[in-house]
Amino acid sequence: DELSVAIGLSMAFTAVMMVVMPLGIDAIGMDPIVAGAWIGGTIDATGAVAAAGNALGKEAGTVAVTVKMIQNILIGVIAFGVAAYWVRFQERSAEGNSVGLSEIWRRFPKFVLGFLAASLIFTLIVSQVSRGDEVVEAMIKGSTKPLREWLFCLAFVSIGLESDFRSLAKHFRGGKPLMLYVVGQSLNLILTLFMAWLMFVKVFPNAAEVLKK
Repeated sequence: DELSVAIGLSMAFTAVMMVVMPLGIDAIGMDPIVAGAWIGGTIDATGAVAAAGNALGKEAGTVAVTVKMIQNILIGVIAFGVAAYWVRFQERSAEGNSVGLSEIWRRFPKFVLGFLAASLIFTLIVSQVSRGDEVVEAMIKGSTKPLREWLFCLAFVSIGLESDFRSLAKHFRGGKPLMLYVVGQSLNLILTLFMAWLMFVKVFPNAAEVLKK
């Protein structure tokens, strides 16, 4: 139930943010590079990031997707770190001893390994195969696109079929989960905007030019 609540809140706010953020950014005239980094660091779904970023132009779209992909790459490191910390320091066996490495492996989300393997394979294709970038682009935009879309739909349909909305309603009594998400996302928006400005304006002012090459 908790997982369904978290996913539901995330998807609902993603749908709102991918529309509201580009409109707000365009209204205040924010720099497109900073805006793209801000979008890439705050909107949850990669597809929504691409749509929101490209709504502000090609530069913003490129930066937004790049920042989001960096986040995706870090999923493996963070997931392993959280799993290791939780079972080693937060949970103890019946005898009071730390849980072993086998338990860390059992809880580690295995899809991360598939994600890393796919990233490595396609990176090697692009760098080592003649016209590898064209091959990868054709696969991403061509044959695999319908499959990805169907698998994405089936995944969320499955989550919905497993969700009991009557039991989920009790989690929203008092509004605490919603309040927690709003506060957390608000802090995320503020911190990410500051970091986007700091990195792309002060520390690496030419980074956007490198990304476009």
